[in-house]
Amino acid sequence: MADSSARRYDFAYEQSYVNDNQSELVLSTSKVKYSLFEKALLATGVVVSLLLATLCISTSNLATATQSDLSEIQQAITTNQNKVTDLNQRIGELTTSSRLAKIAREQGLSLNESNIRTIR
Repeated sequence: MADSSARRYDFAYEQSYVNDNQSELVLSTSKVKYSLFEKALLATGVVVSLLLATLCISTSNLATATQSDLSEIQQAITTNQNKVTDLNQRIGELTTSSRLAKIAREQGLSLNESNIRTIR
């Protein structure tokens, strides 16, 4: 006969007579002890559950730390982009032809049109 994986309970039926011709049914259950395999399976399940819970918490903490690092890096990139934009604007202001002509006049330099060649 094949062994069933379901727990078996042994019921002992006892009849006691209360009053004239009335009987009362009393069920007594006796528990079957857990086998070594069932205990090992339960222990394995508990250990695996604890490991998975620890893994989930660890992964969550790692994701939070990575998100924080990413936020700091993005902030640094934005700051550097703003600096580059400011420097490009400053370069544009310093290299305007009117400013260069003013500095040349202050230094006593003049523009000789005969020395200028246009290249196409």
